Amino acid sequence: MELRKVALLTLIVAVLLSGAALAGGWQYSGVGARAKAMGGAYRGIADDGIGAYYNPAGLAFLKQNIFNLTGEISSPRPTATPDFKVNGYGFGYLDGQKRYSKDESYLMGETSLFFRPKKDNKFVFGLAFFQGYDQNTTMNLYQLSPAYNSKIQISDVNHRSNFDVITWQPTAAMKFSHDRVAVGVGLQINRGDIFVDQVRLVDNPYAYPLNVRPYDKFVELYSIDGYGFGVGANVGVQFKVSPKVTIGANYVSASKIKMTGDSKERFYFPYNEGIAHLYDDPQSSDYQKEVNATYKGSLIAKTGDFEVEMKLPSEFGVGLSYRPNEKTIVSADLVYTRWSEFEDFQIKFKNRNQEYFARWDAMFTDVTVPFQWKDKIKISVGLEKILNERWTYRGGYMFDQSPVPDETFNQLFLDTGTKHHFNAGAGFKLNERVSFDAALELVVYSSRTISTLTDVNNDRYWDNFGGEFKNLSFNSTWALNYRF
Repeated sequence: MELRKVALLTLIVAVLLSGAALAGGWQYSGVGARAKAMGGAYRGIADDGIGAYYNPAGLAFLKQNIFNLTGEISSPRPTATPDFKVNGYGFGYLDGQKRYSKDESYLMGETSLFFRPKKDNKFVFGLAFFQGYDQNTTMNLYQLSPAYNSKIQISDVNHRSNFDVITWQPTAAMKFSHDRVAVGVGLQINRGDIFVDQVRLVDNPYAYPLNVRPYDKFVELYSIDGYGFGVGANVGVQFKVSPKVTIGANYVSASKIKMTGDSKERFYFPYNEGIAHLYDDPQSSDYQKEVNATYKGSLIAKTGDFEVEMKLPSEFGVGLSYRPNEKTIVSADLVYTRWSEFEDFQIKFKNRNQEYFARWDAMFTDVTVPFQWKDKIKISVGLEKILNERWTYRGGYMFDQSPVPDETFNQLFLDTGTKHHFNAGAGFKLNERVSFDAALELVVYSSRTISTLTDVNNDRYWDNFGGEFKNLSFNSTWALNYRF
């Protein structure tokens, strides 16, 4: 009885605790309560509906039809302490102030449904739905300096990034060679969503003395909100070496997602009483009138459309599961992700609805965000132990390298460094048809300090963000399984 009370408490805590748990870059740390409880070491197992994410070949070993419904709550809590200076000179960022992401929680869901046409059939087919990529950060990192403009202030939401990719994966798997070898193929239909608010410092187009500090940079806040679709594939194989040992592998192809939507670009011009009235003569030239208007501290904006292409990286994983007895599974996975394929964001603005002075119009340019990320690996180990006919306990660990170099690290993707994922979970079998799984995950991030601003593509915009960045994340996952 005491064991059941402890297990039930574990399940309740797993449901109530919530947090964010990202893997390398902005990939989510995994799907499925059972798999996540085992640290994602699942490619040599993958014998349930959510296994379609890790290795579609594992579905061929399903003994029954299965429906899975999984819920997760993500609550990102990263911190940033800006130090955005050049030669000791700041630009309006809140240098030295520890900033927190807006306290928000995000509910995510996963589901799958797979069928065996006949009990003795070697063929399995169905559909899995999951979210493989996720990034949510909302921070106030910038304020207009009174020396730059004392009349207006920029929005508190000036550094926001919300990137999501959800995947529909129709999948089929089949067994061969006396049920020892299985192959699975999934077609991935990916929907990507992007929502960004971002400050950009633009070179002052006017000559000396109009471009001296604090007017050497003009302040732009651009916003984009859109979505798009792309197609990829997930191919897997499993080989039962013996009744105790299974080897699995899968390959996920790269996928291009072209996203379109609405855009808004705003320039917060400087305010200087002297320059704003420097050319008040009625006979002033157009250029002189333009200078007066520029330094009156006004806000100008253009709205329109945008498009950007996002390329999800390809990935290769291999896993091993070992069953020393009927009640125990030990597993391990190694995954190699080609993050170098996640090249950049080239945001192209279109159909702007406003025209200003020529110099003003020239400042409204497209945005290129280079990444130059590095290919990285992650290693997972997991353990599952059946305690009795109803209760199963699980544990796992994942070591995950960050692909983001200092030269392009910024608050769009707060992958601060190498991550250590510590996982635990439990399963409860109600009857032969219904079971429940839950998992907890603690992710310990390395901190990151950026001390030098860089322009890696020589476009006169800094491509990284100076300061100190930290993160510590939690994640809870729970699932209902129905076999029929």
